[in-house]
Amino acid sequence: MSMLRQDPLTGRWVIIAAGRSTRPNEFPSRRWERSPAAKCPFCPGHEDQTTPEVLALGRPDGAVPNGDRWRLRAFPNLYPALVPDGTKPGFGLPEGSEQDLFRHAPGVGRHEVVVYTPDHLGSPASLAPSQWTDLLLVLRDRARDFAGHPDVRYVSAFCNHGPDAGATLAHPHMQIIGAPEVPLLAVNKAARSLRYLTDTGCCLVCDLAVAERELGARLIAANDDWTVWAPWASRFPWEMLFAPRRHQASLTAAGDSELASLARVLAPTLRKLFAIHEDPSLNIVIHSTTVDAVGNDQDAAAFHWHLEVLPRLSRPAGFEVGTGYTINSVVPEDAAAKLRQE
Repeated sequence: MSMLRQDPLTGRWVIIAAGRSTRPNEFPSRRWERSPAAKCPFCPGHEDQTTPEVLALGRPDGAVPNGDRWRLRAFPNLYPALVPDGTKPGFGLPEGSEQDLFRHAPGVGRHEVVVYTPDHLGSPASLAPSQWTDLLLVLRDRARDFAGHPDVRYVSAFCNHGPDAGATLAHPHMQIIGAPEVPLLAVNKAARSLRYLTDTGCCLVCDLAVAERELGARLIAANDDWTVWAPWASRFPWEMLFAPRRHQASLTAAGDSELASLARVLAPTLRKLFAIHEDPSLNIVIHSTTVDAVGNDQDAAAFHWHLEVLPRLSRPAGFEVGTGYTINSVVPEDAAAKLRQE
């Protein structure tokens, strides 16, 4: 049996088709093999293979920067998607050549890597709550730094874990990008959130969190500060959304205690997911409002920052790529029930 569901945050339609989970598959998920630690540029002892670090945690006082004995390390991406102003070539385009049909802009911004464990064989699920707390605090502080640059309008922190999630290096790490333009998904979410606030006087995510706690069918976990649920129109099997109970528009506004509380619910939830699926490829994405909107009372009142866990257990095919629909073969209520039981 199939059902169309509309995501209240984006307006995107998703097809929930549970029967497709039993269809034959001659191309099962790729099992990935990690490169040896001796060849990994992110492992301790190989710090000279990365750019100079912007921060590191764990070294004793007085230790030399860019050496080993760290538990977390952040540095500019050696192969950045965006670079600081004045350092990116213009691909031969003359100044003032922008036209309506062929608009372009310089690829300026910031792009950093956060290696959150020295353990080459680790994963997002192997982190203890204290390690997740360290990581979340660093991501928040780096996002604050990025937001202070005039060429950054949107900050995205994300994790690509595994080959089907876009990872190119196996060693556990996250990335953070500060972009000069706001992505369409963020524009769409902001517009729907503002419309909901205008119509109801309430925050869309706040209301969704209350509804999911009361209904319970898609609720995965909750504590005093966070609500975790399988979204009504999940695009991916076993998708999860983590929302803070205190309304705030951006990761940059999160307090230390709130991020520690997120770590206490995120760590065990990821362990449950990995126990079910044995180290699945997944993306972890943090959604915040734009840098410009942080100082705007109306925009800040409308948007509510959140974190998504997006397992990549299936691959898009022609219908999904050609139409923008996604087809999810796992009913979100079933995924939530299984995660609650583990």
